[in-house]
Amino acid sequence: MIRFFSCSLALLLVMLSLLASTTVAAGGGVLNGGMTDRVPQAPHSRKALPVSPARWQTFEKEGVQWLVTPEGQLFFSKGVNFLDPGKESPKSLAKQAFYWGNFYPAIEAWRRAAGAQLREWGFNTRGGWSDPSPEFDFALTVDLELGRNSKFHWFDPFAPDQPTRTLEWAKRLTAPYRNDPKLLGYYSDNEVGWWNSALFIWYLDKGWENHTKRFLWQLLFNHYQGHWDRLVRDWVPPGSVTGFDGLKESGAKLQLRPGGYGIQLVNRFMHLYCQHYYRLMAETLRQAHPDALLLGDRLPLYYHQDAVLAMQDWVDVISTNYNVDVPDGWVAPYYFEGLRRLSKKPVLVTEFFFAAQENRSGNRNETARNKHPKPGHLMTVQTQTERAYGAMNALRNFAGFPNLVGTHWFQYCDEPVGGREDGEDYNMGLIDLANRPYEELTEGFRLWHPQLDDIHRASANLPVQSPSSSDSPHGSRHPYPVPAITRSIKVNDQSLLDWDKAQTRLRGFHTPSPYVPFGDVHLAWAPEGLYLATLANTYVDPAFLAHGQEFPLAETFQINLRVKPSGKRGKVQQYVIHLVPQPNPAFPDGFEVAPRLYRYAGGRPAERLDPAGHVQRIEKSLPHMVVEAFLPAAWFGVKQLHSGQTLEVNISLVTFYRELLMSWEGMPQLTPTKLPETLKQIVLLDSAN
Repeated sequence: MIRFFSCSLALLLVMLSLLASTTVAAGGGVLNGGMTDRVPQAPHSRKALPVSPARWQTFEKEGVQWLVTPEGQLFFSKGVNFLDPGKESPKSLAKQAFYWGNFYPAIEAWRRAAGAQLREWGFNTRGGWSDPSPEFDFALTVDLELGRNSKFHWFDPFAPDQPTRTLEWAKRLTAPYRNDPKLLGYYSDNEVGWWNSALFIWYLDKGWENHTKRFLWQLLFNHYQGHWDRLVRDWVPPGSVTGFDGLKESGAKLQLRPGGYGIQLVNRFMHLYCQHYYRLMAETLRQAHPDALLLGDRLPLYYHQDAVLAMQDWVDVISTNYNVDVPDGWVAPYYFEGLRRLSKKPVLVTEFFFAAQENRSGNRNETARNKHPKPGHLMTVQTQTERAYGAMNALRNFAGFPNLVGTHWFQYCDEPVGGREDGEDYNMGLIDLANRPYEELTEGFRLWHPQLDDIHRASANLPVQSPSSSDSPHGSRHPYPVPAITRSIKVNDQSLLDWDKAQTRLRGFHTPSPYVPFGDVHLAWAPEGLYLATLANTYVDPAFLAHGQEFPLAETFQINLRVKPSGKRGKVQQYVIHLVPQPNPAFPDGFEVAPRLYRYAGGRPAERLDPAGHVQRIEKSLPHMVVEAFLPAAWFGVKQLHSGQTLEVNISLVTFYRELLMSWEGMPQLTPTKLPETLKQIVLLDSAN
């Protein structure tokens, strides 16, 4: 792990203070001093559902989204999860888990002390799983687990009695909070996931008595208009199944056929399933407690675009947990720009975190589940200094998105020694198990939390990708400027720390409507060649595709680069990075995703190239797909690249099963899968330009 600093706490605090005094907004420009905003009237409304004018609201002012308190004040939520006193247990008695009784004579004393700490550090909200006591003078958000309690997920959500059962649970779960003036809103569930192929497989396997199975069967029948021969163009059924009636049976299975478009139907089923969920959660919660905001279901560090399109009419706020992309605190803009384009609803970051190997609680920073521990798949750095630095950069980056209305830190205290019940064992706390604050981190929050409102207020200038974006970020048809690298980039160090990510990020990618770009692409140059990096999210179940020993290249996640030097005769040079799932029992899911590099030319068979020194996949668990590549100038037919040189380029990304496509130039087509052959002109500039 590269270390950012080897400085002392005092030096870190000086650095944070200097940064705090000259904060610059994401869209450019030094921010003004703080001021109090007030909304004159309750602005929030819903057409379909009753709303009380006295509750918390959401509001957009000058292009920036906010929460609004019942008193009419604009509010940026600065929360902490698991503000919890702990409980007496064998671990807490051994001082291996936090428990208030180890440090205070009464729980009220803990609440007073913890509340004073959090106010000093600038927090104003109790995030998920926090103590609801009225002794805390903070806004409260509550995870109800309504879908799970009412057996919506993985049971039979289209059953006739599901609405009645969900309403009963909604009334029961909201009862303790209906008269709480601090209640901001409810999360219906936490990290449901919406894994498309898993839902399809699960319900197709059910018996005919399952109403959701019947719904899926009817969707299949209608989609293919009752023609089995049309279905088998997209699917591979078992040999014993020769018609639609065979799919009615319990244990029915289908696999995607390579080259087919069955994944589009899978996504249609998931969209309708999600739409049913969000509508039912909204209608029952509005009946049970009309005054509370509906905060969604805390998306799990990932979102499927069809799920977001399904939820937008049925939530007040889209909540998402987030695993920061790079240890320096970089937050990939595509994630939040995509949510902004898919839905006009504000977004709340309901979990973000940093952990350090250097910690006082003995956390191992891994999830030890079954026989396959996942070390460090959540953001982990080496030292507490690095932890504070990265977390504060991330905090400021989050506030720079105009559709965000708050950030919640996960969590108040370190996880127990040896991990919590599910095996997760991370140094995520503001305090350690001995009730001692991590001073670098908490001092960072104390300095930066008061600045977030100003950063957020200035965020309306943040550029957003749109389908109408022109070739250059300046809105003209001039060549797109690509900067030189500012420091040596190593394509073998498992890191994007050596990238100037703000300067090298490309804008203007196109996707078929109604979808949006599913990743960011970074491009830079040096005399020796082009450097490329991508940060994206994707999901794959390799067994869902019918294939032999080798996963077909056409069905892999692909990064396609086409290059031609301007003014030169000759053919376009095409290089494709394929991310190939391959069996590996050492990995938790039983497979790994390995990068392969190919040259494509003139219809000839693909030429496989040695990826060493040319491409690496950053080892982050799916759904993260982070790739870095270097392509020598000689591969494009020139000896060296130089400042002022122009090239013709296009970059396209394709997810697994050709589910989604995005292209820098031209509009790709989903069905049939077709990438544009047009090229965009770029000009290589010195980094100083």
